[in-house]
Amino acid sequence: MITETFKVKEGHLLTVHQVPALTDPATGEVAFSMGVVAALDVLKEKAAQQGLTEMQFDPALIPAQEAPDPVSRELRRAMLARGMTGAAIARALGVKPPLVSRWLSSSYHDHSMETIRRIAEVLDMEVEVKLKPKAS
Repeated sequence: MITETFKVKEGHLLTVHQVPALTDPATGEVAFSMGVVAALDVLKEKAAQQGLTEMQFDPALIPAQEAPDPVSRELRRAMLARGMTGAAIARALGVKPPLVSRWLSSSYHDHSMETIRRIAEVLDMEVEVKLKPKAS
């Protein structure tokens, strides 16, 4: 849970408390699930309409979600590390950007090895597969 501040309109900032966030333990990078982003958009709109500057985040606005997919998270991390965008990857692979967006979505769990290899090639990276015991 973090506190986040957003600009909702010129001269107005909105501070939202207790926002659920995912933190990458390796990089410390903070990300929000798509449900959180949608809920924050609703809060920002309400704040802009009412002139509010502070709101409490309501986790009930977020639909229940599975744990974020580690493959999607790693693909996104690699893309950002290379300074590329999903649109650039789509152009290089000859696919439409929404498909790449789906592959990078934390809720997508059906990556094929071929897709992973193709994305790695575009990113000038190699694929390494590692199995480890489940955390109990």
